[in-house]
Formats: sequence, structure tokens, C-alpha cells
Amino acid sequence: MSRTKDVAELREFSVDRLHDELKTTRAELFQNRVRYATRNLDHPEPIRKARKRVARLLTLIGEKERAEAGGTK
Repeated sequence: MSRTKDVAELREFSVDRLHDELKTTRAELFQNRVRYATRNLDHPEPIRKARKRVARLLTLIGEKERAEAGGTK
């Protein structure tokens, strides 16, 4: 899946769903870091992708929370 499709899909999620995705992605990142440290993961690419996905999710969560807070004032 391309990054733009991924971001477009993530933008449609609710804040709760984004938090669930963040939790899942962080768990995957942890597992990949353990696998890389124990030499069971040959390339660090999955770690990089997971870190970027965490950053995207945090950005989208922040945007949605600010939009909700701004809309209630």
C-alpha cells in the first residue's frame, strides 16, 4: 500500500480507532526491535516504517483532537 493511500485511510478513522492503531503499531515496533537485537531480523526497514507510522498516527491524533477542541468552543 502506498503512503498516500495509507494516510487517506487513516484520516477517515476516529480518534479511538487511531489510538488502537497506535497501540498495535507500537507493539509491532517493539517486537521488531527485539527481533533485530537478537539477530532474527536481517534488515532494519520494518523498524523505520513502524517509527514513521507511529509519527503519522500521532500527527493525525493531534490534528483531530485540536479540531474537536476548537469546534466545541
